[in-house]
Amino acid sequence: MLQKAEHLRLIDECCPCRYGAPVVLVVAFDKNNVFTYPGGQRDSGIEDASIVATHLTLAAAANGVDSCWLNLFDPDKVAKALNLPENESVLMLLDLGYASEGTGPLPNHDKRKSLEETVTFL
Repeated sequence: MLQKAEHLRLIDECCPCRYGAPVVLVVAFDKNNVFTYPGGQRDSGIEDASIVATHLTLAAAANGVDSCWLNLFDPDKVAKALNLPENESVLMLLDLGYASEGTGPLPNHDKRKSLEETVTFL
């Protein structure tokens, strides 16, 4: 079995954005265990895993732990590096730790588009 340091090294090879966090959660879903929408064109895997990832992020914040949703990586490369089963599809990485003093979100973090740019009223 790989040790923690080896897992983090593998994550670093796949994603440049761990920011030195001591813990990274890999959020994935089982492609064989999803709800398929009527018509068969899509399934709930991504949305179900996104709900889990959102709750993990909120739970970390509620406990004073900083986190970042990481998506600058090839999901297939992460799955292969971590030797995940073929049916597992990686959605995102969530780094957990405590941000260094003086760090914060990027300047565009609090910028929002107007409703007219993002919503169509029918």
